[in-house]
Amino acid sequence: MTRVRVATVLLIALLQLASCQMTEPYPQPAAGPGTDQGWDAQTTQRWYHADQGTAFFPYAWLLALEEADSREPFAASDNLQRFGFLPNPPHPSYNPDGLPVGFSRTSLELDQPPFSCWSGEWAGLTCAACHTGELRYQGAAIRIEGGPAQNDIEGFRISLAQALGAVSADPLKGLRFVARVLHRDGNLARNVPASLECFGEAAVARQRVIQEGLAAAGEPPTDGGFARLDALGRGGNFLFAESTGIVDNYRPTTAPVSFPPLWDTPYFDWVLYNNSVRQPLARSIVEALGVGAPIDLSTLNAPVLKHRLQLDNIVDIQLWLQDLKSPKWPEPILGAIDQDLAAQGAEVYGANCIGCHQVVDREAREASCAERPEFAIPSYPIDQVGTDPRQAVNFATREIKLGEQAQPLGAWVKLVTDKIVGQYMADPKNAARAELINCGAANDFQVIEEYRARPLNGFWATAPYLHNGSVPDLVELLKPAAERPATFYVGNWEFDPERVGFEWASPFPGAFEYDTSLPGNSNAGHDHGTDLSAGDRRALIEYLKTL
Repeated sequence: MTRVRVATVLLIALLQLASCQMTEPYPQPAAGPGTDQGWDAQTTQRWYHADQGTAFFPYAWLLALEEADSREPFAASDNLQRFGFLPNPPHPSYNPDGLPVGFSRTSLELDQPPFSCWSGEWAGLTCAACHTGELRYQGAAIRIEGGPAQNDIEGFRISLAQALGAVSADPLKGLRFVARVLHRDGNLARNVPASLECFGEAAVARQRVIQEGLAAAGEPPTDGGFARLDALGRGGNFLFAESTGIVDNYRPTTAPVSFPPLWDTPYFDWVLYNNSVRQPLARSIVEALGVGAPIDLSTLNAPVLKHRLQLDNIVDIQLWLQDLKSPKWPEPILGAIDQDLAAQGAEVYGANCIGCHQVVDREAREASCAERPEFAIPSYPIDQVGTDPRQAVNFATREIKLGEQAQPLGAWVKLVTDKIVGQYMADPKNAARAELINCGAANDFQVIEEYRARPLNGFWATAPYLHNGSVPDLVELLKPAAERPATFYVGNWEFDPERVGFEWASPFPGAFEYDTSLPGNSNAGHDHGTDLSAGDRRALIEYLKTL
């Protein structure tokens, strides 16, 4: 077990450089009726576990690992629910090992670390990991397909490393781990300790880039906690700094944003909070690469750019999203909507909100490019919106250098996605499938310091609010910024149908404290509606439940 000890001690050393708030399991609620969002059970299960090509940990290791301080399986639903992952029962085709929503399997045999450390199946994260929500009220659970998840991705990754580190701290735990891995793999000739050594060395190399990058930046990252992630910043670091070893390309992740809802996005002319990407296929490629799909950037100028993206599956995912509808307010669980009050709220919306947030038909769905709707999503300068500027500014001003060439981050991402899309669509069959989701949209990127104003159907199910999740409920959103809470607690599943948001005022087991004074966390801005009378605010909230 010497190699196991060396590799995992290295991982423990990494953990001394990071911290996380450990969370406690929530009681599993009774199942409640879902909201009809246009998917059947098969599509839903495929969405939960579709392989995009992402990979973060050998699959057999994940199943073999114990929690750091017990003999309980790390991958057990009760443990992973501490980090916001939603349990999902086993299914022979989609989820044979009963992993939570958002976990996938992909097969790899690569010569680049850490993937070269283990050939075979790797665990990855799917779109559903960050874009499947759930509300709980009085013991009932309401699943929100395509809605914001409550995950703490960074906390999960740190706890995973702690669990792997514990393999060396307890020799019996290490022996049990190796035995389970070999049993699962079926190849008793596997040198698991050597693979752990390799994996640990790769982790140290990545951590060196992070620590040297942080030291040079002079600014710490902002912890996203539950339901948020600096996806653009983290993806840029993973792709252009950690994977390449180029410290100068690293930037602190100081702009965590809420996981955005995905309904209607196939029909948007631009996507992301800063309206920066046009083409659906390219947008999905960016997401998968940021989540950890292997790519070899040293081949960027070669005839073929090497990557392991599962592009057929990515096209399927976008086709499913074309059918996804926003959720309807579930009156049997959350209470009946006061239709008279909502009618008053519709007038308030028409006078104060519709100029930015258009009202769209949630039923408008058409597979044909010629017949499908397109929603023009407006965006507004950050100084006009007034919300925290970090996400838009960080993306607009970040520069990446590869070799002797320095370009804005957006230019590099376009170059990479152009190459991947072009390679895929060189096959006429692939081009025809891609056109079903792209509908002629070019792979355009725009770098603007603006934030979008999307339609608000299903908005009630997307708390906390604003792009960075800095306002806990709709009651607080309609107050002037100075009256909004400076701190509140995130991670509670319990929904408040009167305030339209998760319960947040008091600490609870496993809570994450959101501090609006930290970089990227400002709750200022979006002062629209803050001057309404108390009656008009209440009416507007009631109307938003109807969208």
